[in-house]
Amino acid sequence: MGRCSLLLLLLAMTLPGGDAAWAIERVTFTRDGQTSTVEGRVKVEAQDGGLLLETADGGLWTLSSEEITERTQDSRSFRSLSQDEMASHLLKELPPGFDIHRTTHYLVCYNTSREYARWCGSLLERLHRAFTNYWRAQGFELHEPSGSMVALVFADARSYAAYGQRELGSATKNVIGYYSLQTNRVSMFDLTGSEQLRDVGSRRGSSAEINYLLSQDAAIPLVSTIVHEATHQIAFNCGLHTRYADIPLWITEGLAVYFETPDLSSKRGWRGIGAVNLVRLGTFRDGLTTRPAGACAGLVAT
Repeated sequence: MGRCSLLLLLLAMTLPGGDAAWAIERVTFTRDGQTSTVEGRVKVEAQDGGLLLETADGGLWTLSSEEITERTQDSRSFRSLSQDEMASHLLKELPPGFDIHRTTHYLVCYNTSREYARWCGSLLERLHRAFTNYWRAQGFELHEPSGSMVALVFADARSYAAYGQRELGSATKNVIGYYSLQTNRVSMFDLTGSEQLRDVGSRRGSSAEINYLLSQDAAIPLVSTIVHEATHQIAFNCGLHTRYADIPLWITEGLAVYFETPDLSSKRGWRGIGAVNLVRLGTFRDGLTTRPAGACAGLVAT
């Protein structure tokens, strides 16, 4: 069975009942000629033996029955990594030179300046507060993330693209940040080194300089992309969405677009949730002349 077909089958299944659903399973599998072992809890089991497995660091693995070579169950109960354990896990996984900045809901793992990591942490916390307050005011029941959400911040576009190669391939070079459904992390790089901003200001060290640089008009589409991807992460960690579920694209992307335009002039952040993103509006208008009749209705209905 192909991996896409497996996902569709997994999504049609329900969680197995009983305490066994939360026991640790160790699964050995072979993929692309390499044998690996992962352990975690089985979220979904397909009728043919394929698995959707969640690891303690929040990752999701889709394993087809043909890939699995061994499967054993542990007597230990599954639990997510604590903040300290996750921080240690990240520093072991990433190359030397990375450090951790902690906030209430996030672990910002970075190899750029501490000031920029703090700026990112502040941005993410403002977004989290705005997002959860907004949906709770609409009557939605949200929950706190099961663990700290992770944001990886690379010093430059080159190292970021090298890291993202395994998930996005060469497409990483065309995006300045992304949220991974598989790892549950947001990855980005230090925007103050972006070519779009270098002519705006050359100084990029202190918090005041970072705020100045990223408050320019040229920074809006860059920061909007980070907010867009971080919105995905929050939605999938607070109970609004479920990872790998069959959610219509217009809902997941529309929601992220609805929140993506930041108010860079205000420390309070998103005073105008749903504000028009002029870059998106321009793209929409450019496409109107070639858009077939009924395209919007078709997008919602399909």
